[in-house]
This record gives sequence, C-alpha cells and structure tokens, in this order.
Amino acid sequence: MNERAYISTSSLYCCHWNIEVAPLYLAGLDVGTIGCKFVIFSDTGSVVASAYREYPLEIPKPGWLELNPAIVWKNIVEAIREALTISKIDPGDLASLAVSAQGEAFIPVGKSGEVLYNSIVTSDSRAQNQTSWLEKKFGAWDLFRITGHVLFPVFTLNKILWIRENMPKIYNSTEKFLLWEDYVNWKLTGRAAIDHSLACRTLMYDIGRKDWSDEILETCGVERALLSEILPSGSVVGNITKQASLESGLSEKTVVVTGGHDQACGSLGAGVVEPGPIYNVAGTVECCMPAVDKPILNEKMFESGCASYPHVVPGKYLVLAYNANAGLVLRWFRDNLASEEMKESLRLQISAYRLLDAAAEKVPKGASKLIFLPYFTGATTPNWNADARGVLFGLALHHGRPEIFRAMLEGLAYELRHNLENLIESGVRATELRSVGGGARSHLWLQLKADVTGVKVVVPDVSEASSLGAALLAGAGIGTYKSIQDASKKVYRVKSSYDPDKSASSTYEIYYKLYKKLYSSLREAFSELSRI
Repeated sequence: MNERAYISTSSLYCCHWNIEVAPLYLAGLDVGTIGCKFVIFSDTGSVVASAYREYPLEIPKPGWLELNPAIVWKNIVEAIREALTISKIDPGDLASLAVSAQGEAFIPVGKSGEVLYNSIVTSDSRAQNQTSWLEKKFGAWDLFRITGHVLFPVFTLNKILWIRENMPKIYNSTEKFLLWEDYVNWKLTGRAAIDHSLACRTLMYDIGRKDWSDEILETCGVERALLSEILPSGSVVGNITKQASLESGLSEKTVVVTGGHDQACGSLGAGVVEPGPIYNVAGTVECCMPAVDKPILNEKMFESGCASYPHVVPGKYLVLAYNANAGLVLRWFRDNLASEEMKESLRLQISAYRLLDAAAEKVPKGASKLIFLPYFTGATTPNWNADARGVLFGLALHHGRPEIFRAMLEGLAYELRHNLENLIESGVRATELRSVGGGARSHLWLQLKADVTGVKVVVPDVSEASSLGAALLAGAGIGTYKSIQDASKKVYRVKSSYDPDKSASSTYEIYYKLYKKLYSSLREAFSELSRI
C-alpha cells in the first residue's frame, strides 16, 4: 500500500501561512475491443490529458475474433506514456489508477506469466457446441438464475471449454485465465485481481453468493485456482512494480485499484449510482442500463435476454438492455448512401453526420410516413431474434436521403423505447436518460429519444464516461472521496438536456405502435428468409 498522503485542495491556510500542496491526479485506463485510452483527471473530474491507441482484431478463421495480448499491452504502455507527456505532470503525482475493461474476453497465462494463446473476444462465435452442452447440462433458466445472464456463445466459460476440447495442451499449461482487468492489474502490480462486475460477465459467477459459482465450476470441471481473486470495485490491488514503471513511465508510488466492466464504469461516470436515471450509451451499440437495488431475475428478463450483474457501486446492480444495431446502421448509411455529404464534410472539416442531421431536421415527424426496423445483424433485447433483418417500410418516390436518415434515427428511438418499456414492466424506475457516446453529439437524435420515450434526456458533461468511472474508483480506493457515490456527486455536471415535446410525442405514439406491429407481422417472414 502506498503510504503517501494526498491532499486534494490546491493550498492550505494555517496561521497566515500559505502552504502549497501538490495537486492530486487520478487516471482511468479503458481497454476495449479495438483500442485503449488512458485518461488523466483532476480530482474534480476535469480531463488533464488523454491518449488513445488502436490495435487490430485478428481473424484466424471465419467467426473467430482474437486480440494479440503483446500488441495490446504495447499500445497500453504507449498510451500511458503519451498521456503522461501531454499532461506535463510529475508521474509521482498520479495518485492512483483503475481499469475499465471489455467483458468476456480472456487470456490463458502460463506458470511463468507467458501468454499461451491470443485473447478470444466477445463476438467470437467458435463456442457454439459448448453453448449447447451447457444448455443440456444446466438448462438456460438455471444458468440465468445462478449468474444473472442468459446463455449465449459470447461468455468466457464457453470459450474456456472450447480451449479444453480443442487445444488441450494450452488448457493443461494454463496457470490462470485472466480477463483484461485482472491481466492489466497483474502486469502493473504483479497481482491478478478482478472486480465483481467483470467476474459476473464470465458465466462462472454466482450473483446471489457474490463469488465464483462452485456448482458451475464443479459441473464443468474448471478449477477455481484457474481464476483470479475477486475484490470489490475500488479496492487497492497494489503499487506499480519496477518493471511496469520502466515500461510505462508510471511511478512506483502510483496505486492500482480495481475498476470494472466498461459499461459499469461508464454508468458511474455518468452519475448513474441509484435507481432512477438510466445510463444510455449510444455508439456502435446502444445500451439502456438502469441501476437497481437487486438483480431482476424474472421470466420477462430471461425471455428478453436482459442480464443483471453487479454495479461498481456497492450494493447496486445494473440491468443490461441493448440494441446491437445503432451507430452501426448509421455508419452503414453514411458509407453507402451519403457520398455527397462525405465529400462536403471533408471540405468543411466537419462530421458528415452533422450534415445528415441538418437535412433530416427539415423532414416532418414520422419521416414522411417511412418506418425503419434496425435489425441489420438480428434483433437483440427485448425481441432476441437472430433471423430479423433491417426493413424500410413505406418507401415512395418522394423519399430521399433525408427522409431515410430521419426514419433510421426514429427507428432507433422506437427500439430504445421498446427496451425501456420492457424494463419498466419489471419494476425499473426511469426518471431520465443520461446519454453519452458518439450519439450524444446529435441534437436531433437526443430530442427524438425524449419525444419518442416521453422521458427527459440529459447529456452529462463528460467526454470519457468509462475512463472517468474508473478514475473515480481509483480515487475512492485511496480515500480521495468518502465513497464511490460521493465521488460521483462531486464530479457530475450536466452539459445539456432535452424535454419531451408533447405534440411530437403524440405523433410518435402512432408510429411506435405501427413499428411494433410491423415487427410482429414480419417475424415468420424473417425465419423463412433465413432458411433460403
């Protein structure tokens, strides 16, 4: 434990003496699927410096998706060094840091700390047979009851079983299966520790007991010793080792603290620490995540595929509802149908989406009677239909790019409302949507969300919610804040807000009902199309 005392105020006044105290800095390291970002914050939540590095996804076979841990680690230390350089702070003044990590992805590590195989990431689909075996062995409902998660091939357990069956030499040589949080913690401190929010994303965690599931591990023949120790988010892991200091430029004085799953850290960064506000992150995927007092493990959540898992905030949980086709479909439109806007955006040095938004704002509500279903890669929560596909309904000769783009934004808002209603029917409170991510830069999309859902939309004044959440955990871990909730209150600020327009909401109510009816009418046709 670092014994250095940190005082967050800029100066102390005692007996008329002005004693200057070094400012306190905290950092969050966000390790994602395609890139990592290291952000240094003041203790008031202001960004001091940040650096981003992108790394390649490897596709050794169709359906396989992997990350090379050596390449990721190289990019992590480069991002840390760059942010430290930009900040111009003494590395010793960086009091603590924590990791916000992608879920499910893991790394087999040998006895000497060597990486035995690449990191298999969430979207990798190789573990279909193991998923079927788990369903037969446990039943999907029992796994949901134990873990809070609906059985899919994405989880860590499924892929560990795949390695055991298909790469037995690697499995037998593995000392630890580490997710990205505990892997980075180990690389930085020599201690492999994972928090509850990320441990729960493995399908090996008992959400009721708040520990690794003995029932699942014993039935699957996976030894508990292969997994990291679980610590609450905001727990001290240790100090930076000499080796990690040499590689990254971090000071050995800096304390590493447990962080969490990226979505959980993002929720904290957006101030979602109590029931009421809904964390709404709109990027490639759009998530809708309320904080709740206990897991919601009813039949409705099971059938709609909504997972419950521990929040990084003590005593709270998150429920995960999401649409996998959000920014993804908007990018498809931009890249395939908006060449003119792309050229103009380069000339004006602005985002093509700003031009598309400006044109779509001139289109009447309801997109001139055009309805869009966004299921390009299938429907996720609450419909869960892998056969579903994207639909433009009502196309006419007078429709052009502005109408289609507006219809797409409205369709995404309808899908968000569908997810929100599904959560509310299970007892979730929804006082406001707190929107972050790339989608939070679109005033049109934000207003559409408010008008379609009837819920106020608030944009927090935070550019990097996941990194900020991790940094707040880092600060709480060394006593900078009284608690994790206190940390959130001290840094949370509102950038803008959007109230529902009653007149617009009445119009969208008609289209929303037709939107849901359209999906129901096409369900059988989706299945037939998939069989062709």
